[in-house]
Amino acid sequence: MTALVRYLLADVLRTQRWLPPLLLHVAVLGLLYSSDAGPPLPAYAGTCVLVYPVSVWLTVVVATAEDPVRRAVTVVTAGGWARAQAAVTALSVLGALGLALVAALAPVVTQSRPYPLGTVAQGFAALAVCALVGVGVGVLCCRPLVDQVGWSLLASAALVVLVLLFGRTPPVGNVLWSLSHQDGVTVALALSGALAALLVVGATWLGTVVGPRRG
Repeated sequence: MTALVRYLLADVLRTQRWLPPLLLHVAVLGLLYSSDAGPPLPAYAGTCVLVYPVSVWLTVVVATAEDPVRRAVTVVTAGGWARAQAAVTALSVLGALGLALVAALAPVVTQSRPYPLGTVAQGFAALAVCALVGVGVGVLCCRPLVDQVGWSLLASAALVVLVLLFGRTPPVGNVLWSLSHQDGVTVALALSGALAALLVVGATWLGTVVGPRRG
């Protein structure tokens, strides 16, 4: 599996399509923390709103790095759709958690307000939840579930907006609400973290079921 993830990473880096989401991530973080961002937990809520769609975008980039012919070769080489789909999810999760880590540490080095270790840990956990939701949404919106890249982008954008419109509904809404109001953060993170993990696992499993039928 490690070799498969490394191969996929090399393919993703070669396409350079990872640059736009990464640059957007860095640019918006720079804007958010260019001045006083306010209390730490509400500030992290703002970066959660950023990390979620960027993680979706990055997952789409990973999942569509190979054209259909190369993906078919990778599936055969990997020994089946399950391993190939798991590699896509694993690399997407690593990339999304990397975005979450950068977003969690950015205010520590740019803000004059104190950011205690416990607060940073809560912020990273919230960001990680939103990042995992982004991976799950991205996997649902890409091959083999959605064949065309254009439709993948449209479906991803629609789900990003839809999730953000659900208010306090978990897994994203209640994390944003709890951070913004600095209330019930631990409970919200536990519930939403479990749901985010289930979303990622379920989306990956669905891809392994649909993949052979379309392959």
